[in-house]
Amino acid sequence: MCVPLGSLSPSPGGFPPPVIPTLSPPTGTHGTMSRMGEQAGNVVVALIAAGSALAGVLLGRRNVSDQAAVEHGQWLRGQRQEAYASLLEAWDGGQKRFDEMVENWEGEHYRAERFEGDGWLESEKSIYQDTYEIFEAVRRAIERVELLGPEDVDTAAVQLTNALRVVRDSVRSKAGSEDWPDWTSYNEALAQADVARRGFLTAAKKATRVAARPGARETRRRWVRGPRR
Repeated sequence: MCVPLGSLSPSPGGFPPPVIPTLSPPTGTHGTMSRMGEQAGNVVVALIAAGSALAGVLLGRRNVSDQAAVEHGQWLRGQRQEAYASLLEAWDGGQKRFDEMVENWEGEHYRAERFEGDGWLESEKSIYQDTYEIFEAVRRAIERVELLGPEDVDTAAVQLTNALRVVRDSVRSKAGSEDWPDWTSYNEALAQADVARRGFLTAAKKATRVAARPGARETRRRWVRGPRR
């Protein structure tokens, strides 16, 4: 906008004063700024919404992952409980069969003495075969436990295997002779087997319980075998 020359008084030198332009804001500036503010607000709202959606997705994925981990842990715990129980059942069953073998020593002697041929050799073969079958049946149950762990149970399972081997060998000791069974060797083997079983049971309880009950203890009677007269 310019000020008209006629509205100004002449300067003392006879020259008209310079025209001084005045500025005014462009038409529609306030409306443009308002629209820009609205657009910026919409962008912020959109960003917040997107962030919330992303956070929801991530949280959902984490919840699913946590749930899957919980379910896997429950499944593994169930598998371990089943394997541990099966092992203890197999162990006790195998021990019972070993006991029955040595406790029936009189019958074994009777068959060996009346067998046509070398009865004591046949007796030795029979004892070795029976003890092999007992050992293998229990060992398979131990191997399943070793697949499931954890490490403490694996260690205890190794001790069970070692003790089982000692019991098997003690039953075989002096087989094929009138001195069978070797009661001293067998009783010592039973003591080692009892310790190994209790050690495994302790490790199994720890692995399958969230919190062990204070004071919970497992007891098992230790048997001492000897000939019945």
